[in-house]
Amino acid sequence: MSGKRREAVLAGVDVGTTHCKAVLCTPDGTVLAQAQRRTPADALGHAHDAAQLCRAALEALAACTAAAGRGPDAVGVTGMAETGAPLDAEGAPLLPALSWSDPRPAVHAERLRGEYGAAELHEATGVLPSPKVPLAKWLWLQEEHPDVLRRMRTWAGAADLVAHALTGVVGTDATFAQRTMAWDVHAGVWHADLLALAGLDVDRMPAVHLPGAPVGRIGAATATALGAVPGAPVVVAGHDHLVGAWAAGVRTAGESADSMGTAEAVVSLADAAPDAPATRRQGMSYGRHVDGALWCTVAGMSSSGALVEWFCDRLLGLADAPLEERYRRFTALVEEAGEGPTGLCVEPYLYGRSAPAPDPARRLAIHGLETGHGLPALAKALLEGASYQARWMAEVQGELAGAPPHTVTLLGGSVRQRTWAAIKAAVSPWRTLLCDAPDAACLGAAAWAGAALGLDPATPVAARRPVDAASAGADAYQRAYRTVFLPVVTMPATRFPSIAGPASEEASS
Repeated sequence: MSGKRREAVLAGVDVGTTHCKAVLCTPDGTVLAQAQRRTPADALGHAHDAAQLCRAALEALAACTAAAGRGPDAVGVTGMAETGAPLDAEGAPLLPALSWSDPRPAVHAERLRGEYGAAELHEATGVLPSPKVPLAKWLWLQEEHPDVLRRMRTWAGAADLVAHALTGVVGTDATFAQRTMAWDVHAGVWHADLLALAGLDVDRMPAVHLPGAPVGRIGAATATALGAVPGAPVVVAGHDHLVGAWAAGVRTAGESADSMGTAEAVVSLADAAPDAPATRRQGMSYGRHVDGALWCTVAGMSSSGALVEWFCDRLLGLADAPLEERYRRFTALVEEAGEGPTGLCVEPYLYGRSAPAPDPARRLAIHGLETGHGLPALAKALLEGASYQARWMAEVQGELAGAPPHTVTLLGGSVRQRTWAAIKAAVSPWRTLLCDAPDAACLGAAAWAGAALGLDPATPVAARRPVDAASAGADAYQRAYRTVFLPVVTMPATRFPSIAGPASEEASS
């Protein structure tokens, strides 16, 4: 007796800084269920209890299986990079997971920069020394918690921890490994000499699996608890910015993705690795895309959606308001500002500028403010400044690649602000597309889970469409970018004397 073969169901889990999200979908990307749970963190947001982190992610997955009435045949896991925990020989965490935002390894990042050279490290690993890279974290452990480092059998990133909770096996993906500053991005192997700086070796690093290769399979007891299929393969799909870009269809050389959230990342793809010295001077990292074939250059802006949060908290008094109320009030102000440029120029640097032309001392500045400007103009000017900055990042990436991007795809939570997307399209000389799938990273993780079943990970593409910039004043915006924004942000920043006195002045210079 013949019957129709049951269509596979795929799950994607995204272990994010703020939320752990999960999606259940079909191989063509049709969403069957989605859920999220708050990512647990300490009071400062610098550490995550590993068990609670995994519980939040698995609760989101279980909520999806309950809503859909069936479990996944394969699970893909993506999430934040750099966050991770040391595990002992039994796979138990020796400390809470150290967040990418933890500043404590800063002195060790400076040690790496001073003793081993930022240029040499960037050439080998694709990333620049900073407190967030796990190599700096391991050096910090070596000094502050030597017994923990001695007992550490392996290191597990945030997504790796969730995959381990599902399978009992620790494994990772190259796009996570290349964020550690201990991975040779050209040879595709762990860098033994860099690991030795922290007293570690290759045997104490997680296995790095090929794209779409499972790290393990879900055991019977775990499958029953989650409503999943016993023996379902689990894939660590990779870094969330790249996995989201993949889901949005950014998969060929010459394409870029603009991943918009609290922070923002512009990811540009190429067939070959960029010029490392030029990329380093612009404060950008580079490595492989999630398919393992293409190269990507990544530029980050720490204050993108954070500008909107600052405005709502400080100027609208909405620090304790629900998210939807904050969004509604801000959107209404932006719409009240009318069409076209505001005439203000905002330097969108709440926490310094990472790229291009890195300048950690740069800060938020507003130029051209007059008595006739009110909160609506200022709200919209913040979006304009962030849009100019994103164009600048993509433009420099194009210069590094030898040609500007032919398309930039916008994705992430901030695309809900339609005026923002329209301004980005108006500012940019290239074709701007919009992917408004709310969980693109989850869909990308699910696509790579499907690869473990023999499915083509390029089959599902989250819908994207061109952004109409005609009503936003493209000529005026592009003129303002060239004649106002670039001259302002490339001139030396004004240094104001500190009210705290000479000691602070010296420290800030």
